[in-house]
Amino acid sequence: MKKILTALVLITIGHFALPQSPKNSVASGNPEVTTVAERATIPTYVSTKAVRSFKRAFKNVTDEKWYEMTDGYRVNFTAKDTRCRLDYDKKGNWLHTIRYYDQKMLPTEVRRLVVSSYLDYSIRTVEEIQAPHTDIFYVIHLEGEANWINIKVSDNEINELERIKKS
Repeated sequence: MKKILTALVLITIGHFALPQSPKNSVASGNPEVTTVAERATIPTYVSTKAVRSFKRAFKNVTDEKWYEMTDGYRVNFTAKDTRCRLDYDKKGNWLHTIRYYDQKMLPTEVRRLVVSSYLDYSIRTVEEIQAPHTDIFYVIHLEGEANWINIKVSDNEINELERIKKS
């Protein structure tokens, strides 16, 4: 389970390493990921189980875009002004949900913990990650005068994932 969560965190960090607009969230040159909308309607290429699960969980979404990956499916969308991403395996089983937002939506106790631990840093972006059989955790991207820091907050504990020195 730790390997899966670590891989998920690294994938998430990689997502923010190269800024992307929601309009072009999948690199067109990547042969492993193709947008389903480019090829056909969703039910033809995406697991019916995944589509049903998604529609049941999220009623009022905008910018819904499905992608086929070598190991499953991804849907990016906006719900209540929050960018979201859900991944499913090939059988349509939910793998994880990632919500992207700013510090205003971060739970108060998590924000207090981060702000008190990193006084000279501002919270730039928050990724709330939820997966089956695990507690929700947060990957928080901080910016200071000399560094950017990516941290993971889980169970009131902070783990520093990456520290990048500004040029």
